This record gives sequence, C-alpha cells and structure tokens, in this order.
Amino acid sequence: MRRCRPLLGTYVEIAADSGEAIEAGFAAIARVHALMSAHEPDSELSRINRFAHREAVEVSPATAAVLRRALHWWRESRGLFDLIRAGAASLAAGRIPRHPDQPLPTARDMTALRLSGNRVRLLAPACLDLGGIAKGFAVDQAVEVMRKAGAARGLVNAGGDLFAFGPDAWPVTIVDPLSRAPRVEVALCEEALATSAMVDGSTAHLPAGGVWTSVTVRARSVCDADALTKIVWANPPDLSELLDRAGAPAFGITPFGLVEGIAPERLAA
Repeated sequence: MRRCRPLLGTYVEIAADSGEAIEAGFAAIARVHALMSAHEPDSELSRINRFAHREAVEVSPATAAVLRRALHWWRESRGLFDLIRAGAASLAAGRIPRHPDQPLPTARDMTALRLSGNRVRLLAPACLDLGGIAKGFAVDQAVEVMRKAGAARGLVNAGGDLFAFGPDAWPVTIVDPLSRAPRVEVALCEEALATSAMVDGSTAHLPAGGVWTSVTVRARSVCDADALTKIVWANPPDLSELLDRAGAPAFGITPFGLVEGIAPERLAA
C-alpha cells in the first residue's frame, strides 16, 4: 500500500505492508510538523523564536532532541550548520514569517542558543529555522511508529528524505535536478538517504557552495542525513574527514550532470 499527503512543506509518501502502520506514520509526521513549524505561531519552535530571549521555554523531548542534534552538527561542522544563521536568512527572504510579537533577530549564530534538558534559552533575539533537520527527524519518527504498528516492510519519503526498512532493498533513483534525467540508482535497506538540490534553478535555500546541483548523503538516521546534506553543500575543506567520522557516504551531481563521489570508497549504489 502507498499513500501521499502534503506535510512539512512538501509531499510525504509512505509505503508499507499495513494500512494501520501507514496512518501511524503520517500521524507521527504531523506531530513533528505541529511542534517544529516556523509557520505556526503556537508551535514550540515559534515560541522559542518569540519568547526564549526573555525566559527559558520548555519544549517537548522531540524538539529538544532535534535541537541537541543540531548543536552536534554545528560543532562538527565548525559552525557551517547553523539554525540561527539559517533562520535569519529565511526570514529575510520571506521563506518563513515573523509573527506579530516576534522580535527582529540580533543573534548572529548558534553561540546564542542554550539547551538544558528540555529548556531552551536564547542569549539574544533570534529566529531558528529547523527546516534543515526536522524533516529528517520526522521521517525517523514515522519509521519508529510504523515498526511498532506491525509493519515488516516500508518506505517513507518526505521530499527526498527517505528511510527504507524490511527484508528486501528498495530501489531509489536520484535524478539530475536540471535535466530530470536519472543519474544514480541506490538500493536502500535499513538505511537513510537525503538529497538537497536546486529548486527551479536556484540554490537560495541552501548554504553557499556552487560545486554541485544536488548532493545526496546516506546515513543511519534521516535526521543526520538531512543535516549532512547542508554541510556537504557548503563543501568545507575537511568534508571527507567529517563524513568518515559520521560513517556517511555522499555524492554530488555537477552542473554538467556528472556524479562525483565525495566518499567513494563507502558509496554503494
């Protein structure tokens, strides 16, 4: 069975051997959307952006887990993966709203973020954008509840953030974002895959890079794969070492349609 619904600002497709498991997966994704959407004024993320510069904001374990993982990738990438810089850019470009009682951001980076347990504090007004990691976390949550609901085989795809599970591999095709021609076939089994790519010829939603038109990362969790695509896109000098530490093979597609392995010795297609 296969079903598709609009969630997380994209289309989410879930396939499984159980209709009950599919519904559980969609419900898990909807919960993450409600908690972490910058567009919803009463989401936990929006409450952080509105109030955490004045007092600590209590959040759910799920939101705290995403923030904790974001801090991990911020440290690992030496500041390239930054929710506060991304939020300021998204706000300035009109990709996310500023709510009526939300201050203009003055914090420059994630040094302003403090997380203690489930309590979030900002040292200065900031606008966090979880768009670079929460979608992957939502897919992980969907897979977890689908397994608990009895699914033995399934695939969750949230706009290019995927996880496949079960006894057999799922075939996944990565296309060239410019020509839409298929470029890489991946057999995915008990593993995550995330792709970040040009949208309508623009990379405005991604960090500065310019080497590829899309990047794809395989990892143990979709949350990590999602965050790592943004780091890969920025193409730091120590990228291969970072991917090796993460155990995450990656490849990019160039503007000429060529596929370049970033960690080729670990890339299994």
